[in-house]
Amino acid sequence: MNILIVDDHPNLARITALALRGMGCLTFTVRSTAAADRLLGTEAIDGIFLDVNLGAESGWDFLSTLAARVAWPPVIMFTAGSREEVAAEALRRGALGCLVKPFNLEELRQQIDRIAQHRREHSRC
Repeated sequence: MNILIVDDHPNLARITALALRGMGCLTFTVRSTAAADRLLGTEAIDGIFLDVNLGAESGWDFLSTLAARVAWPPVIMFTAGSREEVAAEALRRGALGCLVKPFNLEELRQQIDRIAQHRREHSRC
C-alpha cells in the first residue's frame, strides 16, 4: 500500500514511515497540506496519516478539502490530544480513524488493517 504521512514533525514522520515500511508499505512524507495536495496529484495513494495540528495549518481543514472531492483516500488523523474528543470529530468529518501520539506498532498496524479493509470494501464498487 502507498501511504502518505502529513506531519510537520520530521522525527515522528520518519519513525512512522520506518514502521510502515516494516509492514510492507511504500511511504511518502510531507510537512504541509500544499505538499500533500501536490503529491496526491502525482501518486496513487491508498491511505493518509494526517496530523491535526500542522503548525500554522489545520489538518481538519485539509480533511474537509479532501472530503469534498469525489474520490479521496481514507484518512487516519494523528493527534496528541484526547482520543475520545478527536476520534469523534475525525469520524464526524469523514476520517476513517484516529491515532493518538505517542502510539505503538500494534495501534499503527490496526489502522493499516482498517485502510486495507476499506480498500477491499470499496474496490467492489
